[in-house]
Amino acid sequence: MSLLSCLNYDISEFKPSVFPKTPVQFEIERKIGIPQNALSSQILQEWQLSRLNQVIQYVRHYSLFYKKMFASSPEQLNSFNEFEKFPFTTADDISIEGNRMICVSQSEIARIVTLDTSGTTGKPKRIYFTREDQELTIIFFGVGMSTLIEPGYKVLILLPGKIPGSVGDLLQKGIERIGSVGIQHGPFTDPFATNERIEALQIQTLVGTPKQVFTLVRAWQMAGKKKCPVRSILLSTDYAAPSLMNQIRNGWNCSVLQHYGMTEAGLGVGIDCAAVRGFHLREADIYFELIDSHGLPVPDGQHGEVVLTTLTRSGMPLIRYKTKDISRVLPGDCPCGTTLKTYEWIKKRKEDDYFVITIQELDDIIFTQSGINGFDAAWIDQTINLNLYWETEFNFQNAALIEWMISNQYPTIKHIIIENKIGFPDSAFEMRKKRITS
Repeated sequence: MSLLSCLNYDISEFKPSVFPKTPVQFEIERKIGIPQNALSSQILQEWQLSRLNQVIQYVRHYSLFYKKMFASSPEQLNSFNEFEKFPFTTADDISIEGNRMICVSQSEIARIVTLDTSGTTGKPKRIYFTREDQELTIIFFGVGMSTLIEPGYKVLILLPGKIPGSVGDLLQKGIERIGSVGIQHGPFTDPFATNERIEALQIQTLVGTPKQVFTLVRAWQMAGKKKCPVRSILLSTDYAAPSLMNQIRNGWNCSVLQHYGMTEAGLGVGIDCAAVRGFHLREADIYFELIDSHGLPVPDGQHGEVVLTTLTRSGMPLIRYKTKDISRVLPGDCPCGTTLKTYEWIKKRKEDDYFVITIQELDDIIFTQSGINGFDAAWIDQTINLNLYWETEFNFQNAALIEWMISNQYPTIKHIIIENKIGFPDSAFEMRKKRITS
């Protein structure tokens, strides 16, 4: 049975041996320099500790920021426990001190990405990449895509890709490295026209945000189209609720995987394997920690904030960077047979504690309903305001069930105001992550 056949069935129908091992492990083994299937936790940890020592020496020598920050820290690590005493790097540090984090001359910087920040300074973050840094991303994108495509596949890329070095551009290069065809499409505003292109080109795989792909599936159904040529989908840049993934999977009868990406980490962080249980991370390039609110490590199985350290970046390495993403190591072995840990999908961020209900929790409820095309949410004066977008007025009746489910699961929410509309929300066509406004 092929990988793609496995992806089209429920996990409970198979024994663990049926799922192909994640190619992320094979790439780690290649990078470390050991044979396939030879990776163990001990080998990986020895590599990571060695690389941590190298990168710390590197930033101490070339980064004015880290030279000062690590002035009183040990020069040589003998254990990960010693590394846990090093100070954290934050989004505000990047905003204020980003130029002093760079470890190469400006002539070696090939790409600068500017990001808005939710930090206290309000200043944007600028992330710097050399060509070598971008090459690492291209390699990982190719490895990750090999989880769900085969040579010769036509992949439509819905992410921005016109600018050299952008995520779509690097993804196309990674796809081409493994013998498939990457087709730049970028963000769209007319899902019906995009579906016509999918049908005309007989696209086999899509890469896009959850709301982009969901909008295409709904438009396909509303147009009364028959079997879709798409066989596999990679969702990226935002959390995809299980209910939304099911809507996509059932609507097009295709496999659906999630990618964990972050610009600060070099865009590619981790990806589902065929078991679709959680992320396997590129742990030869990035060292990951999970910490509690006091900055202390949490045991496997408990939720904590993701903290990352880049192990192979040359332009702007990051040491103990607090991402604000919340995850945990899932208990038990992955059915794909990898020795790598499996990390839970990112369902929450630290700032979500401000809200009684998160956008991810709303997704999990709202996308269970038939006829739903999308929604916008706002939190105003202890009231949750929902604009629900439906296929027809007949579907408005499902709004009462959504209101009941929210009230039942989140009794502290006293007021829910719902406005029903026809069509798609404007936010369905925006590249920014979904958020509850306030």
